[in-house]
Amino acid sequence: MPEFVEAYPVAGLKPAPYNPRRLSEEAFGRLQQSLKLYGCVKPVIVNGNGILIAGHQRTKSLKAIGESHVPAILLDGHVSTGDEVQFNLLHNSVETDGSKVRVRASAPDAHGWEWIEPEDVTAVSRSNAAIQSEIRRLVTRYGAWGSVVADSAGRVILNNDYAVVVADLKLPLLCYRMSVQEADELAVWLDGEYGVYDYTQLGIRAYNQHWCQMHRLGGDEGDSNKSTTYEQHVLPALRPGQRVVDFGAGELAYIKRVKAQGWDAHWYEPHVKAAGKLNALDVAATVSHIRDLQRDVRANGLYDVVVLDSVLNSVTSLDFENAVVTACNSLLAADGTFFTGTRSLGSVERRMAGKKARNNGRYRRALEFLDENGFTATFRQGVWTMQRFHTPESLRELMDRYFEKVEVRGNPTGGNIYAVCQRPRALPTEQRRAALELEFNMEYPGNYRHNRHKPLVEALMAACAERDGS
Repeated sequence: MPEFVEAYPVAGLKPAPYNPRRLSEEAFGRLQQSLKLYGCVKPVIVNGNGILIAGHQRTKSLKAIGESHVPAILLDGHVSTGDEVQFNLLHNSVETDGSKVRVRASAPDAHGWEWIEPEDVTAVSRSNAAIQSEIRRLVTRYGAWGSVVADSAGRVILNNDYAVVVADLKLPLLCYRMSVQEADELAVWLDGEYGVYDYTQLGIRAYNQHWCQMHRLGGDEGDSNKSTTYEQHVLPALRPGQRVVDFGAGELAYIKRVKAQGWDAHWYEPHVKAAGKLNALDVAATVSHIRDLQRDVRANGLYDVVVLDSVLNSVTSLDFENAVVTACNSLLAADGTFFTGTRSLGSVERRMAGKKARNNGRYRRALEFLDENGFTATFRQGVWTMQRFHTPESLRELMDRYFEKVEVRGNPTGGNIYAVCQRPRALPTEQRRAALELEFNMEYPGNYRHNRHKPLVEALMAACAERDGS
C-alpha cells in the first residue's frame, strides 16, 4: 500500500524520462509564487525505486525557491511503466475537476495534513466519468495514491474526482486543510495555467506509428474493423477505368480488394509489418511499393483517386501532417478526387463523458490528454505513439491549403470525419520536394534510411510541373 511522507528529501528524487508537461516561464514563476504563499499542498508521487512519476514541475519549483523537502506518496516497487505514465497524466488532469465534493468540517484554524474517513466524504455532484474509471482502476490496484485540498467548512477545492473514487471504495482520504479565506485565495491561483501537454520531448519516432495500424477485413474471422472511409465514400464513388492509389495503406486490406475487383490499384505503406515478428518492419516491401509507383507514374501519369485512410490521426507533428497531404496532392491528377478520413475530436469528448475506460488488452484508449494542436500520446507495447484529432473546421482549413474544392463530411461527434477534395493546388517547388523526400525516405530504427526514393520523387516532380502548368 502507498505510504504518505510529509517531508521527503527532494535530493532523493529521480525524474521519470517521460513527463509530458511543459511550463512557460510565466507559469513556472506563478507556480513558485503559489508554493511560497501556500506551501506544497499536493504530494508528488514516487515509485518504489525512487523515480518521480508525477509532480516534476512542483519539484523543480521547490528547488528553485530553496526548499529541500516535499510531501510525497510512495508507491511500492511493482508499478508498470504503463501505469506510471497513467499516474503522471491523471495526477495533472484532475486539476480540472468536474465533480463537487464536501468533507466534514474542521476547526476554523485547522491547517495541514489529516486523514478523513469515507463516511465523512459526500459527492455533491459527479462528472468526468471516464477519468474516474481510470482513477478507480489505479486505486484498486495500488491503493490510495492521491489527496485533496479542503477548507475548514468542508469544501474540496482540488482533486474532487479523486475524492469521489476513494469515497466510493470506502478508503480514507488524505486531505490538506486550510482556512476558508486561504482556500478562496488558493482557488484563484489554481485557475491559472500550470503547464500544457507537450509530447515533443518524448522523442516519438515516425516508425513507432506502425502500432497504430488498424486490422481491416478480418478474413476468416469476419470483418473485424471495416473502413468507413472506403465503405461510405471511396467504394461508392469509384468509376470504371480509374486508377487508384492508397497512401499509407497499412496492411493493404482494402486496396488489394479494389485491385481484385478490377481497378488499376497501387499503394504505399512506409511501415510494413514484417510477417511473424512482433515489432519488426519490412523495409524491402516498402521499397517495392516505391518502385511500383515510380514505374506507374512514369508510364501512366498521376492518379484519378488518392485515398488517405486513418493516416492523419497517426502523424507525429504538424510538419509531418503537412508533408503527408503535400504528398497526396502530388499523386493526384488535375481532374482526380482525394478522399481522407480521420478521427474526430468530438469522439474524444463523447468518450470522455462515457462511464468507463475501454481496454483492448494492449493499451487503454478512453482517456485522451490533448495538447493545444489536438495531439495526444499513448504508451503501447513499451513505446510511445501519437494520435491527432481534428474538428470539421480544422480538417477543412488543412485541406483548403492543398485543394481548391473541399467537401467535409461526417458527424462532428461521431468516430470519424471525412474530406472529399478536388483540383489539387500548385505548391512551391521546394515545399513539394521536401515533403516527397521526407515521405518516401522514412527514418527507420538505427537512423536507417533506404535511399531508394529519388526516381519516384523526380517522376512526381515532373508530373506535378506538367499538371500545374496546364
